[in-house]
Amino acid sequence: MMGIRSERLTKLEQSVPLQAYLDDILQGRFHLGRLTQKPNQRFSWLSNKMLKSREEVYPWIKLKVGNGVSCRFWEDNWSSLGRLSSFLGMEGPRQVGITRDARLADLWRQGAWSLPPARSEKQVTIQLQLTLIQLSSETDDVYEWWIDDVIKQKHNTGSIYAGLRERLPSVPWHGIVWTSRGIPKHRFLTWLFVLNRCPTRDHESRDHLLFQCPYSWEIWTSICHRCSHTPHRTWSDTIADLCNFSGNRHKKHLLMIAWQATIYTIWLERNNRLHKNNYKSAPLIIRKIDLLVRNRASSFRDSNPSFSSSLLQLWFNGDGNP
Repeated sequence: MMGIRSERLTKLEQSVPLQAYLDDILQGRFHLGRLTQKPNQRFSWLSNKMLKSREEVYPWIKLKVGNGVSCRFWEDNWSSLGRLSSFLGMEGPRQVGITRDARLADLWRQGAWSLPPARSEKQVTIQLQLTLIQLSSETDDVYEWWIDDVIKQKHNTGSIYAGLRERLPSVPWHGIVWTSRGIPKHRFLTWLFVLNRCPTRDHESRDHLLFQCPYSWEIWTSICHRCSHTPHRTWSDTIADLCNFSGNRHKKHLLMIAWQATIYTIWLERNNRLHKNNYKSAPLIIRKIDLLVRNRASSFRDSNPSFSSSLLQLWFNGDGNP
């Protein structure tokens, strides 16, 4: 679902050039492990910029434990508990008796873990995590890039965006707005209308424009009849009707294309009247919508001739009897 950009993604893009950031990491110019550290004046400007966004990407940077020599016990993401300094709090090192700069290898002695006695349930949980790990002197620790619990061998912009954007529940109108067969600019304007974010004047409203106004109702009624569909006059009823449509899939595609073309054309007519003092009659607007629908249906002729033919046949056979 397309929606308002998430605040997390915006902050990250503002804080660091994302492409350069990922290129530096994946080409070895910036060590993944450094993203678990704090900014430092000894680091480069770009490195410190990246570090400022570390909280966003920290869960994606996991350390695959080998010999434990470079694995920082408190700060690296080596277990399912994440950063242990956050899991236990700032007093964790003092309470557990493990120094802040301790490496995992420091706790491994003669093939077994050497740990202070646990004093809380959380400390017991950490010790249970350690029992799942066996250090190997023949294997180095390796930082890995994970997104949505899947390891990524190379940079993929789509997966990065999907991981950063805010996850929202699906909305019931998604399918009637972002229909794959729709005209992109029509879909975008329809999305704004569904969210009620088109700039109308004080005495205007979306619901009046679509389709309580006698002018727009005349247009919408005619277009629905061309689709052999019963029109609804209120916005809420129209949305509910389209969302619940369960007829022929070709008819559904035609109806969505025609509905969005109607919204787009009526909005253009509204703007022409407001800004250019240019008025068109309802029959002229209907003819413009007819042309938009026919052109859109014809555009599928090369890629899917049977689909194009079905849309045009349904459109031309509309007889005003839904």
